[in-house]
Order: sequence, then C-alpha cells, then structure tokens
Amino acid sequence: MNRSIRRSLYITSIFALVGAFCAIVWHGFTYAGAGSASVQRWIETATLLGTRNVVSSIYLGTRFLDSVLELLVFAVAVLGVRHFLDETAPGSTAEPPDPSSESHVVSAAARLMLPIVVLLGLYLAVHGHLSPGGGFSGGVVAASGLLMAAIAIGSAPVSRRLAPPTALERIEWSAMLLILALVVAPVAISLPPFSPLLPAGTVGRLASGGNVLPYNLLIAIKVFIGSWTVVQQFLRHRGGI
Repeated sequence: MNRSIRRSLYITSIFALVGAFCAIVWHGFTYAGAGSASVQRWIETATLLGTRNVVSSIYLGTRFLDSVLELLVFAVAVLGVRHFLDETAPGSTAEPPDPSSESHVVSAAARLMLPIVVLLGLYLAVHGHLSPGGGFSGGVVAASGLLMAAIAIGSAPVSRRLAPPTALERIEWSAMLLILALVVAPVAISLPPFSPLLPAGTVGRLASGGNVLPYNLLIAIKVFIGSWTVVQQFLRHRGGI
C-alpha cells in the first residue's frame, strides 16, 4: 500500500472517529446546568469540581463540549497542514530550512531560555485549575519556546532535540483520543458524557479538580505538538525563517 493511500485511509479514519464521537455526544449528552448563569452559580460549580480557577471550571466542566469542539477544529487544522505541506508528498517543492544567521549570543540565550519557557508552559497546564492558566495557554507558551529557539538556531536543530516526527504525531493523537475517551467513558456506567470520573479532592491542592487536571495536561500535549507541527511545516515549506 503506497503512502498516498495510507494517508487517505488515515484521514478518513480520523473523520470517522470524530463523527462517531459527535454522534455519541449528541445522543447521550444532557445539560445539567440549565438555569440562571449568575456569578454565584459558576462559583458553586467551581466548588463542586474542586477548582479555584472559575474559568477552568467553566470551559473544562459545564461548557467542556464547546472546548472539545474547538480542540477538534484545531486537530483538523493541524492534520491539514501536516498533509498538504508534507515535504515527502508527491510534487512537494519544500526545501531544507536555511541555517540560522544569528549571533552566538542570541543562540546561547535561546538555548538557555528554551527549558525555562517550556517549564512555564508545563506549570500553566498543571496549575490551570488553581490559578490562571490551563492546557491551551500552557501548550501555546511551550510551543512558543520552540519557535523562539527555531528563530535563533534554526528549526532542524530544534527538531533533532525532540522525538521523531512519527512519534510526536502518535503522542499528539493519543492525547486527543484519551480526551475523547474520558468524555464518553461515563456512558458505560450510565452517566451522561462529560461527567467527571475522578473525585473533586480538596480545593486548593494540586490533586483536585476531578477531570480538570488530566484534561489540562492532555490538551497541553495536543496544543504543544500541534502548534510546533504547524510552525515546523510552514518553515520547511518556505525554506527558512
């Protein structure tokens, strides 16, 4: 089976998976929070979920359906970029990226700042249920660290420090599948989709928030790898920074 057929089957399976997920959610989802959208109601919801960050309790709790759909849109966009800008695709005119022409000071500073920026992104994801932050912002911040390093030292050296592209793609889609699995898993025990499976815990502690913490971590992985994929593919397609 040649590469184009495998890729077509891969894309078809992804869309079939997304369609099946939407069908399950449409059939089984019941909105349990209907009523007045007062500030007090959201605070009570955050307390029930065990979070201090009211915003995260909304977009990863009562309104997580919206967040999942946004994540699916992002996933399809990354899939499109990966497919249409693939340098190994037939007829591709992509050139290898140009070597960086920045000074040694800039290169050294980028190498020094990269782990700090990635660590900041991880912190925002892990503490998103306790303080401002979350998976989306954490993933974007961490990916911006890779972009900064790519501008300073080139995208090829940055890519060599990461896992191989195929491994990154598997990790990215594994994170997406785990999110969808956590969403529909409550159906197996006669609960509506999006129902939390983990206990709320003690408000203010790291191990709290029910499903919010794993959601944030999985979203951060997906956004981090997806954002870097988009940046890397555009750099390769252009032929340099």
